[in-house]
This record gives sequence, structure tokens and C-alpha cells, in this order.
Amino acid sequence: MEKDQVALQPLRIPSGWRVEVNELREIDPSPETMDWFYGSILLSVLHRHLGHELYVRWEPEGDPSGRYVLQRYRLKFEKKGDGVLEAHFVDEQQFEERLLLVERLEAYMLLETWS
Repeated sequence: MEKDQVALQPLRIPSGWRVEVNELREIDPSPETMDWFYGSILLSVLHRHLGHELYVRWEPEGDPSGRYVLQRYRLKFEKKGDGVLEAHFVDEQQFEERLLLVERLEAYMLLETWS
């Protein structure tokens, strides 16, 4: 099966969020699909007004027994333009199951503030 034959993972993304990178597929890692989980980013979404970014990758790369890693960042943007002036790491969570990752992503996108 080719990568482009597998649909992107459906996500409920509220308005204001912008998808920067989306390679999160509706398939789980296995020895046959592990090539699809190489690369530093599976998903990156940000909300400029709130200054939030969600970032997902697979670790360790190439290992079917790895986990999804979800990181949250607070960003400070330039007043004009899209340049990021500051980025502050909030936290990191790991998930073995893709659907639990999706639930957490969608929940975080509904929050206006992150503690």
C-alpha cells in the first residue's frame, strides 16, 4: 500500500488554528508502514492569536514499538508577519495509541489557556 492511499487522520480543528504540517495518517505503525513514520514532524498546528503550537512526532524513528510524542509550546509572534520571536516549551506527552493522541490534540485545541 502506498502512503498516498491512506487517508489523513481526521481531526476536528477549531477556527483560528492553522495546520503547518500534516503527515498524520489514519494507520498505525507496523513493520510494513514504518517508513511513513520517519521524519521529524507528523503534525504541527498553531494558533497565532493564542500563541499555542502542538507538535507531533514518532519516537524512536523507525521503531514500530515506539510512541507518538505530543509537545506543546507557547509562542510569541512578531506584531507584523509570521516570525516567531520566542518559543517556550510547555510539556510533552507520549501515546501508544493514535486515537488517544487525537483525543488529546482535539481537547488542547479547545482550550484558550494552557497551564
